[in-house]
Amino acid sequence: MVKIRLMRVGKRKQPSYRVVVADSRSARDGRIIESIGHYGPREDPSVVSIDTDRAVFWLQRGAQPSGQARKLLAISGAWSAFKGEPPPGESGSAPAPRRAAPGASRATPAASVEEETGEEASASEEAGASAT
Repeated sequence: MVKIRLMRVGKRKQPSYRVVVADSRSARDGRIIESIGHYGPREDPSVVSIDTDRAVFWLQRGAQPSGQARKLLAISGAWSAFKGEPPPGESGSAPAPRRAAPGASRATPAASVEEETGEEASASEEAGASAT
C-alpha cells in the first residue's frame, strides 16, 4: 500500500520533515517514491509547502495519508482539492442559511401541545359521557 507520510530530516533536536509518498513497508526514513513537499515545525510560523497537484495525483491513486500528513494536506489545501471542496478560509458564493427567529420556533411546539391536550380532554369527556 502506498502512503503519504513524513520523513524526518535535519539535525538532532532540530527536526524538519519532508512530505513523501512511500511504500508502507519501507522504513520511516527509507526508500521513497516521490517527495511532494516539506514541513518546518521549528520556524515561526511553521512552514508547510506541499505540491498540491502531486498530492492530489497520489490521493486519487489510493495513497493513504498518515494522521499528521492529512493535517498538513488540509492546511495546504491539497486535501480540500482532493475532496472537491473549497479551500479553507474561502467562503462559498452562497451565504449560509439563516435560522428561524427564536420566538417563532417556541410558539409552534406550544400550540401543538395545547391542541394535543385539548384533544385528550375532549376524548376523556366523550368517554365519561358514554359511560353514563
